Amino acid sequence: MNENIKLKIYWVVTVWAKGQIIIPKECREDLNILVWNRYPIADIEQKAFALWVNIKNICKENLWFKLEDIWEVSIWSKYQFVIPSFLRKDLGISVWDNLITIWKEKKGLWFIKNDNIDFLFEYIKENM
Repeated sequence: MNENIKLKIYWVVTVWAKGQIIIPKECREDLNILVWNRYPIADIEQKAFALWVNIKNICKENLWFKLEDIWEVSIWSKYQFVIPSFLRKDLGISVWDNLITIWKEKKGLWFIKNDNIDFLFEYIKENM
């Protein structure tokens, strides 16, 4: 297996009534995610979306989205944020859906709907 993949699967999160999700504890500790901070978010090939702790990491590489398609979300007191409504609509994310939370080094914290797990497997296969 290619050592460059460096994926870490954290947990499955649930989308709550207003489109919010809670970032898993282990994840926020590893990435030093802080409440009341704003973080960039963008969709990934209309299959998933990612949140970045450091925007500089995504600007160094060839990206799979346009920089003008990056938005920001605020992290609230319980380490939750709301997935923008247009992003939920584009990705087909509904209330009570489960999203797999994955850290891809230098590519952000990915949230992938269970229905799109094949997208993750394809990514791993292409990068092995």
